[in-house]
Amino acid sequence: MTSPPQQRALTWRVLCIFAVSAPINCYFLIQMEVVRYTFPTWVVPLSNVIFILTAVMLINGVIRLLSNNFALKQGELLLLYVTLSFATSLAGCDILQAILSVLGHSFWFATEENEWRTLFWHHLPQWLTVSDRDALRGYYLGESSLYRPHHLRVWIPVVGAWLLLFTVIAFIFMCLNTILRRQWSQRERLTFPIIQLPLAMTNPVSGFFRNKRMWIGFAIAASISLFNGLSHLYPVIPHIPVTRRFFTFQEAPFSLYGTIITAFYPFAIGLMFLMPLDILFSTTLFYFLYRNEVALAKAVGWSSIPRFPYLNEQTIGAFVGLCFFFGWTGKRHFWRVLKSALPSGERFLNSKFSFASGTKSPSEQSDEPMPYRVAVWGFVLGILLFAFLLYKAGMTPWLAFTFAILFLITPLVTTRIRAESGIFVHAYHWQAPRYILNTILGTHRLGAQNLTALSVCFFNRDYRPQQMPHQLEAFKIAEVANINQRRMLLTLIIATIFGGLVAFWVQLHLYYQFGADSGYFGPWALGYGREYFGRLTNWITYPLDTDWLGVIFIGIGFSVMMVLTYLRIKFFWLPLHPLGYVMASNQEMSDLWIPLLIAMTLKWIILRHGGIQSYRRVIPFFLGLVLGDYLMGSTWSLLNILLNTTMYQFYP
Repeated sequence: MTSPPQQRALTWRVLCIFAVSAPINCYFLIQMEVVRYTFPTWVVPLSNVIFILTAVMLINGVIRLLSNNFALKQGELLLLYVTLSFATSLAGCDILQAILSVLGHSFWFATEENEWRTLFWHHLPQWLTVSDRDALRGYYLGESSLYRPHHLRVWIPVVGAWLLLFTVIAFIFMCLNTILRRQWSQRERLTFPIIQLPLAMTNPVSGFFRNKRMWIGFAIAASISLFNGLSHLYPVIPHIPVTRRFFTFQEAPFSLYGTIITAFYPFAIGLMFLMPLDILFSTTLFYFLYRNEVALAKAVGWSSIPRFPYLNEQTIGAFVGLCFFFGWTGKRHFWRVLKSALPSGERFLNSKFSFASGTKSPSEQSDEPMPYRVAVWGFVLGILLFAFLLYKAGMTPWLAFTFAILFLITPLVTTRIRAESGIFVHAYHWQAPRYILNTILGTHRLGAQNLTALSVCFFNRDYRPQQMPHQLEAFKIAEVANINQRRMLLTLIIATIFGGLVAFWVQLHLYYQFGADSGYFGPWALGYGREYFGRLTNWITYPLDTDWLGVIFIGIGFSVMMVLTYLRIKFFWLPLHPLGYVMASNQEMSDLWIPLLIAMTLKWIILRHGGIQSYRRVIPFFLGLVLGDYLMGSTWSLLNILLNTTMYQFYP
């Protein structure tokens, strides 16, 4: 039986649409996230990308009525979604927005009082930072132009160096995702809930836009957003409280819980409904356990112990435990992938034993993004090159290699979280390598040079926008939509390089036009640099040794995760999922516990009383909630920019 022909996806017209829309999209992001205070890059699927995809599909529908041959096909629309998602992630608040804020901050804001000149100036990597005050004057004060020859001479080498670093990181992720893809997508059959909306929107035979349940969900969410937007403009109209609200209590026991946040985001309910029920239950359970741990500590007087119950350190240990779990559950697949990279690998994979195991021989790996041999050796060489670049940035050789390995932990875990659970926001600021190293080794042992390099080379602040999960989701899109995986890989490379270049260009253009320190931009135009160099000053001025209590709680987190994974393997029916333990520590979970409860309750009722068929029938309704909230919320955001006035913000 012959397989159906693959979709034609990577075309010149898609690349042209991406080339035109990427700078406009990036300008929109900077206006929303840096000038104002709403963050499209915090949640996935990215609301601005869904908005652009919808606009393109509306135009495409008109073109199809005139001439079907000229209309974009599903594969082309999905590649546009993938490329814009990558460009958006790179331009997001935690990646290039944060990095650009750091590059010249220490040189421009150094004073006699903060003593930055003597503390760490001589440790800053010159090839990754900007020290030229003439170039920085226009950047911070504005009323200048990026395109002056002197400014270009200063910035082009630095931007090129950072693009090299992010290309190396993207290549490492591509190799790792190639190794993981078959195990997670086909053997373990993870559901990838995040991509269900763009797949449904672009599928010409799904009938998504003809489904009445979808339009009911769309109408509910869009009406709430429309009503709240009008209420913001005309206060006489009542407001429907779906965005977050903060409550504090003065009397026990509620005062022990600190600030309580309530929110009823329609899109959050829609996306969380797609999460597996055991993960919904486990996340809810562990989140309430954590909040009660904090309340109990206050009640019995343990609040004097700093950071108790050390949730961030527990999460670090749990992340490491999950990585061991992933390796154990996929050990047969990973072992055969490793064998394929060795000289005798082809004979091994062509054996009857390998064929029976389900791992394809090299001649049958044409449906992979790259051959396993290339993926394995590319991963090894990529790690070594990444470590070498970190060494050139100022890290000692052992720290550079250690950082390169530790840097993979959080992206790997969040990729699994996205693929299996579909949680739409993952903020893990304190699980970055710099904090792991500071806890285990102490800032005193690391020294000023390594600490400076760690402060500049952070690459991702809170791990909300990320490359690795988007890559694996792109490979899953290619699998579901019958798109050539090698073409998808090429698409990811193009999107990474071009998206990074556009993100730097648009931000620098705006900073030179308006000035990062002129007051035009919000606090985060300078806030990231202030945060990182302020913390670096404390690290150097007040060095600390190993935080043994933190190390103990890392061990506790690792042990709890090992117990949970054991229970998961031995008692699969037990509704206690290991991912719930780490998802409960998500920094944004305090905003999302009510949508989590609503989604869990609705899904349990539907599955209990209606079965799987009823569940499948109502999925379009919940996707409609997401689409309606996204489109109307993005419309208000767009009007916010075009009219230069404050409008309703649907998130956060």
